Amino acid sequence: MFLDDQPTVIHHDANTTGRDFIVGDLHGCRGMLNTLLEHAGFDASQDRLFSVGDLVDRGPDSEGCLDLLREPWFFPVMGNHDAMLLAWILGDTRDPRQQIYKYIFTRNKGWKWTKEFRKAGDFLPLLENLPLVRVIGKDAGPTRRFHVAHAELRMSGSASCGFTDLDLDMSAASLVWDDEHFVPGFDVGDWRDHVLCGRSLIKVAQSCIGERMALPPEQCPYLSTTYVGHTIVPPVFGPGQNEALRIQSHVFLDSGAFKAAQDGQDGDPRYGLTLWCHTENRGWLVGWDGAVRNLQEECS
Repeated sequence: MFLDDQPTVIHHDANTTGRDFIVGDLHGCRGMLNTLLEHAGFDASQDRLFSVGDLVDRGPDSEGCLDLLREPWFFPVMGNHDAMLLAWILGDTRDPRQQIYKYIFTRNKGWKWTKEFRKAGDFLPLLENLPLVRVIGKDAGPTRRFHVAHAELRMSGSASCGFTDLDLDMSAASLVWDDEHFVPGFDVGDWRDHVLCGRSLIKVAQSCIGERMALPPEQCPYLSTTYVGHTIVPPVFGPGQNEALRIQSHVFLDSGAFKAAQDGQDGDPRYGLTLWCHTENRGWLVGWDGAVRNLQEECS
């Protein structure tokens, strides 16, 4: 059945020879990624690139982004647009989850590029192996250890859902999948919907901003740094800022790459593609014009 056999968590050892990078939602913007990797001096022989998912749709080169799945240095998680592509490739079944994803894929105009892309089925085995969460350096210590997921993870004091194979900074709490907040359009009563599409942390932040209250703390005491995308949150530039939004150990890296890549025309200058280096605690954003801006400039 659709997604039932999808890997949940994949663990990776800490990188002892090179650097680890994380890229925001690509959405077909392979050229922008190439610009960032060149700017950062990415070394494919020892560096690794993790992705928060959503490789396809909306941007100009979904096929080029899918080709990344064949690279030994590229490690993405499943995004909701990738799940929709998977459902489209698999075709109609009686599984209501697959029908929901396929329907929304069509509404997102994913079918337009897949009609011209005859090799979509070639990527089926690779898409089926995408996990929902990656844990990097579980035993490497709290500063080097991190997670990658698409939308968000949530914390609780109990392990009622039974998923306890992620790392913990405090033994008193366990990371569990949240199944109490459903996502309109993807609500099939399954925790995977929330990992793929949840926005509860962003809604909390928006509420705080609207009521002129302080944002939630940047760190959660039970959760290591967790890189996510899904919700477009461009980095804030300015004195003492120049960084991505951080809430409860989540770092939001979707900066709206497809909004900056408008078929060769001038895109929206507020948006771009973000690449973050966890090893060096700094990152970069490239805009529609190919110009790269530094994030976290004060860190080396």
